[in-house]
Amino acid sequence: MSIPETVDVVVLGAGLAGHCAALSAAENGASVLLLEKADNFGGSTASGPGSFAFAATPLQKKLGIDDSLERLRRDLIDAGGGKAREDLIDAYVRLQLATYEWMVGLGFRFERVEASTYQSVPRSHPISGAHVVTVLHDRLLGCDKACFVADARGLRLERDTDGRVRRVAYQHGGDELRTAVNGGVVICTGGFARSDRLIEKFAPEFVNAVRMGGMANEGDGLLMAWALGADLIDTGWLSGTFGASLNHYPDLADRSGRGSILMHPIFKGGIAVNRHARRFADESGSYKITGRLCLEQPDAVAFQVFDQNTMDASVPGMMPRDFRAGFEKGLVRTAGTIAELAQTVGLDPDALEATVARYNGFVQAGHDPEFGRMHLIGAIGELTPIARAPFYIYPCTTALLSTYGGIAVDDQTRVLDVHGQAIAGLFAAGEVTGGLHGTAYLSGSSLAKAAIFGRLAGANAARAAR
Repeated sequence: MSIPETVDVVVLGAGLAGHCAALSAAENGASVLLLEKADNFGGSTASGPGSFAFAATPLQKKLGIDDSLERLRRDLIDAGGGKAREDLIDAYVRLQLATYEWMVGLGFRFERVEASTYQSVPRSHPISGAHVVTVLHDRLLGCDKACFVADARGLRLERDTDGRVRRVAYQHGGDELRTAVNGGVVICTGGFARSDRLIEKFAPEFVNAVRMGGMANEGDGLLMAWALGADLIDTGWLSGTFGASLNHYPDLADRSGRGSILMHPIFKGGIAVNRHARRFADESGSYKITGRLCLEQPDAVAFQVFDQNTMDASVPGMMPRDFRAGFEKGLVRTAGTIAELAQTVGLDPDALEATVARYNGFVQAGHDPEFGRMHLIGAIGELTPIARAPFYIYPCTTALLSTYGGIAVDDQTRVLDVHGQAIAGLFAAGEVTGGLHGTAYLSGSSLAKAAIFGRLAGANAARAAR
């Protein structure tokens, strides 16, 4: 298929948000051009674990989980530290069940519900991110008026004299091309975790963090919108994700994130210690907060210590819960005693033994005076001692997996300029946008946000062509 010179909607970025936007535009009768900078589709969604924070779903009800829209709204507000935009939270809450039903209608099967950070009840619906975007991509290719082009890097957005965004300039095959739009452009280009320039600008403390997420996430869409006067929001709250593997430990030089995985045995009974074999956080809290604290430890390195009970709680094929896969990759060490375990990674055996014994005493007493840990994760799960051999240790650090702050949008996904006015013809969705998460992040809300607001943006851009 030749690249069209004019379409109703151009979507930049072929991750989850981009596919949802393109499909939604097509479902609303629009002709669509989906452009992807990388040589293939998927973005961060295809490379990471998949989980959607939906509330009051039929699956939750079937499993006896008492959730509600108001509880979801309250949890989102609490997770954001009061800094998230409530109009965006209200839109998320209002539209999330319809998005769940849309996904089920496309054949996606949600079979489990799990607890995660900032959730007052279990509401993470896990599913493979790679599977999701592959199914959506195949669905899009079946649409008569949809065109997908890879290796197409967006360069700039061009306005008409009335100020409306009417053209997209992009590079493809060594040429600079332009496509005109009748309705609107939807920016879904992901975050900027791979951009040294933007990390140094917004969060220099993360320059040495492991970089994960989409390899093409260099902030192109953010910069294109910024050039038109778009406002930015939440960039001051950037945070890393705890639990990224150190693939060549004890060599700490490689921070590229290539091949790194995420694992969180701390949420199933483990603890986190630093190079001095001392705990440094309430392990049940957000992996964002623990990630920040990890960067403050010597060499920005931590070790998750756990026992066979936690290993037995491994969930096959579902990172960050597949601890056995991490062990099989050689990322987790094991030993018959805590002292021997310490020696496998160069920690002081006596110090680690003392830390584990002290923690087990806190569990038995029902009180953690050091960090106040009360549960396995958030407010869910009873603490268990680290007592059943063999024992395991996972060297890890903090990664920039997603950046979560970015372009300011309203509850209709219209991009807002620095004066709070909508930029005509310009929409945005997914990780490239800010406003929903605030100071932290309710687990599962990133992918759900991409799907919910991607669908909304695509529909609104299509309607603008009428």
